[in-house]
Formats: sequence, structure tokens, C-alpha cells
Amino acid sequence: MKRVLTPARSVIAATLVAGLTLPAVAQGQLRPALNTGEQATRNAERTQERINQLDDERSDMVGEFRTLLQRKQAAELYARQQEKVVESQRRELASLTDQLGRVDEITAQTVPMLLDLITDLEAFVEADLPFRLDDRRARLETIQTAMDSADVPIVEKYRLIIEAYQAEMEYGRTVDTWPETVTIGDNEVKVDMFLYGRVALVRMSPDRRYAQRYDRATREWVDVESKFKADIEKAIKIAQGRTTPGVIYAPAAKLSVE
Repeated sequence: MKRVLTPARSVIAATLVAGLTLPAVAQGQLRPALNTGEQATRNAERTQERINQLDDERSDMVGEFRTLLQRKQAAELYARQQEKVVESQRRELASLTDQLGRVDEITAQTVPMLLDLITDLEAFVEADLPFRLDDRRARLETIQTAMDSADVPIVEKYRLIIEAYQAEMEYGRTVDTWPETVTIGDNEVKVDMFLYGRVALVRMSPDRRYAQRYDRATREWVDVESKFKADIEKAIKIAQGRTTPGVIYAPAAKLSVE
């Protein structure tokens, strides 16, 4: 802090200079004045120090005030942003409440549609080629059980039906073979079933003694000509992965859709 020469100091300095030339009596009379001036100087210094201290405190308070003002502005900005978020949440809640209020109505409209889908699927399975009927009918029974259960959500019922339709669709582009024991005449015969999509369904015993195809028109199994047996055997081996893929010939009837 820069010190300045106050008027009191100037007077004292001048008096000291003059006192050097005064007699002792005059100096004795001058002493009280000097003491008074010196005391005034110390008081002025203390006053100045207090002013400096107050100025420093003022600067600190100004800095603190600015910091608090910035925090206040940031808090106000955050509060405004949160108000927008809360308002958005209120709108979303109102929308969800409205949707929940319409759940029963939607369910009442959806259930008849799902039942129609199941009825159509059951009719399709019974009218289709008779392959893997146990698996396909079991799938339909699972769906029907789910439809009759109040604990199964409507979305789960819908998922089961869609998966059943997808499975039936996959059969249409699948080449598959599996063993079965069937009744031919009065005999129980082990045969290899062969499914070529929905184009043909044939079965043949490993010894080639029995070879039949399913006739859509009569819905009966009919014997195939001997010339097809080699091709059927080859097709079964290809489906089993026992030989390399090749051109497959299978007996098939014309498919008509009414």
C-alpha cells in the first residue's frame, strides 16, 4: 500500500526543522504540539488501514455476490428445463392413462380375430398333407390352452399364433425325411417318410417293398410305380445327408385350390 505525506506529517516535519534552531524553552512549548501531531498521524494511519481493510472486504463480497448470482442463474435455467421435462412426463402419463383405459376395448376386438386365426389354422392342418400331425396338432392344443387361460397376456397368445403360422409356412419350402411305423394293409411297416415341401409326400420301406404317395384328391395313400423307387430312395438319402445333393424326382399330383 502506497503511503502519502499527510498535512499533519508536513507540519511536524516543518516544525522539527524549525525546532532545531529554537531555544530550549521554545522547544519545551513545542513538544505538546508535536505529540498531538504525531498522535493525529497514527490515528490517520489506522483510519487508512481500516479503509484498506474495508475495501478488501468489499472486493471479496463483490466476488462472492457475482458467484452467487451465477449459481442463481444456473439454478433458474435448470429449473426451467426441469419444468419442460415434467410437462413432457405429464403428457406421456396422460397418454398412457388413456391407452390403459382402452385396453379392455382393444382386447375385446382382438380376441375374436385370434380365434378366427386359430380356426383357419386348424382347418388348414386337417386339409393339408398328413405329415408330422402329432407335432402340428400339439402346437394347436398349446395355443388353445393359452387362449383359455386368463393368466396368459394377449400379446403372448398372439405370438404363439404367429409362430404356428410361421412353422406351417416353413414346411412349404422344406425337404425333410423321418422314420415312422405305419399300417399298410394288415401289416405294421417301418418306412422312411419323405416330404418335398407341399409338392409331394411319399413313404417307402428300406427294402423298397412298399412305396406309396399321398393322393390329395382321394386323401388316400396309393402305390407308386416301381420306376420311381430309385428316385425316392435317392431323395431320402439326400434329405438324410447321406449323399450329395442332386436333382430330385418325386411322384406328385396336380395341386388345385378351390
